[in-house]
Amino acid sequence: MSVFEEKMHCFKTIEDIKSSYPRRIRQIADERRSGKKVVGTFCLFVPDEIIFAAGADRVILCGGKNDTIPIAEQYLPRNICPLVKSSFGSIVNDGSLEIRSCSHFSMVDMVVAENTCDSKKKMYELLEEYVPTYVIDLPQRPDSPEALQYFLQELEKFKCVMERLTGNKVTSERLQQEIRSSNEIRRLFHKLYELRKKDPVPITGLDVLKILQKQYFLSPHDVKEYLNTLISEAEQIIPDGKHKPRIMITGCPMSGGNTKVPDIIESRGGIIVAEESCTGTRSFLDLVDEDKDPMLALARRYIRIPCSCMSPNDRRTDIILELANDFNVDGVVYYTLQFCHGYNIEKNKVQQALKKAGIPMLFIETDYSDSDIEQIGLRVDAFMEMLS
Repeated sequence: MSVFEEKMHCFKTIEDIKSSYPRRIRQIADERRSGKKVVGTFCLFVPDEIIFAAGADRVILCGGKNDTIPIAEQYLPRNICPLVKSSFGSIVNDGSLEIRSCSHFSMVDMVVAENTCDSKKKMYELLEEYVPTYVIDLPQRPDSPEALQYFLQELEKFKCVMERLTGNKVTSERLQQEIRSSNEIRRLFHKLYELRKKDPVPITGLDVLKILQKQYFLSPHDVKEYLNTLISEAEQIIPDGKHKPRIMITGCPMSGGNTKVPDIIESRGGIIVAEESCTGTRSFLDLVDEDKDPMLALARRYIRIPCSCMSPNDRRTDIILELANDFNVDGVVYYTLQFCHGYNIEKNKVQQALKKAGIPMLFIETDYSDSDIEQIGLRVDAFMEMLS
């Protein structure tokens, strides 16, 4: 625990979230014994609402640990994204290297993937040899007139796949029910983020990241419970202390187990007040329209996710500037994983927009190892000094 964290309030909810893994594993095991199907996903583009409406459960399979990367490098090139390698290594791990993978990676009946970056797409072809894998195709020019119709067709096919997997019909009524449930979670995240607009901030970015990383692993019921209690706790906090540089992180997702950069930022005197990433605002920013045809409403909401696989991706830059203004940020940390070409290339466009708005930006490209912690720390120190 960093010095900065020790000075902040210790939330009981966060401690409960940290210890939630064994309980969730028991829950999944009980579901499977009762005949319920469990789906593994990697990406926000896969609508949970369709999975839950089919009567299945869902767990996230994105790897955020360095340990399983050597396993993946027996199959995959070394010069690809650590997230892809960590995820693949966790799934195919047979224990021969005496490396332990998280239990839930082996508990899924099917993987539902998505056609985003090239590394993921080719990894999915290998993954099919280990677990049944279905890939949802994405139109990668989301603003084109044909894109919405195409994506709607893809989601209709995905719905049929889920019906075959579970033996349950996905009705409009069930979809509407799950849409309302998912929107409830999104609204709770909005409420939590509103508290982060305060100065001083009542909750650290690391604490918020812990629930963001767990939201696609835990059941929706548990996520709602944790969010409600965390918000109640945070609302009671009266922060003290001097102003700290308010930082927004944008870029690659930070999967479970990966907190290196946020930990460095907050241990060096900054406070993270917002995240524009898949483990951040992209997961909840837009609601699904509850008054429209549910499949069309899902297609419209999910195709708007501003991933760097989309081209052009001007909406992401607009959102970054809007968040920077709403959360009164002093600086932006643009975080990418090594060999993530989409986010690395988009960095230039975002940097130009931030410079024009007068907002300083620090670019950090890293992996899951600890080898560059001191180097990143020195750069963060200089950034904080400039902002102070």
